[in-house]
Amino acid sequence: MRDKLIFGLSIIWIIAFSVTLTIFLAIPLFFGEIFWYRLTDLVQMSVGKIWHNFLILMNYLINPLENKLSMPDFPSSASGLHHFAEVKNLFMLVFFLTIILIPIFIRFIKENLSLVFHNAIRVVMIFPLAIGIIAWLIGFDQFFVAFHEVLFCDNSWLFDPATDPIISVLPEQFFMHTFLIFLLVYELSFFIIYRRGTFFFNKKR
Repeated sequence: MRDKLIFGLSIIWIIAFSVTLTIFLAIPLFFGEIFWYRLTDLVQMSVGKIWHNFLILMNYLINPLENKLSMPDFPSSASGLHHFAEVKNLFMLVFFLTIILIPIFIRFIKENLSLVFHNAIRVVMIFPLAIGIIAWLIGFDQFFVAFHEVLFCDNSWLFDPATDPIISVLPEQFFMHTFLIFLLVYELSFFIIYRRGTFFFNKKR
């Protein structure tokens, strides 16, 4: 029972870690996509202005000490601010889990529990790939809508460019790329653990 609990919490840690790393990798990713998708043409704004406003948004979302969002060139509606506040709360939860579960994950590694749960790790690795295939089959736009409907209890995430123009510089492709980064980090993390377990398993034989 104890080992199962450690394994379960370690899975949660890897998910939280993968999301956390994805959040921070999304910052340089967005800078590149300003040029790739010519976002300056969409909003008739310089690269510097778009980047500055995006950094203000990200600082609000990832900084627990920042309680107010005010982007100088992108006004926000009450509904938009409400959604960003919900996203911030989710980010804080993910960061909290990433930090608080580190000792559990270290114990999982030190006790070589990947040997005990070797087959279970393979199942856990397949699960997000299955979600990715579903997203590909139904289209990322439909998956994106379904994801938000599950995660959020209201429709505040349905931004109107007229009242929340920031959505104009956050194209669907940007979120798709962050999802792919998450899958990559998640799969790579479990692959390393799985290979480590395989190494110790072969060593014991």
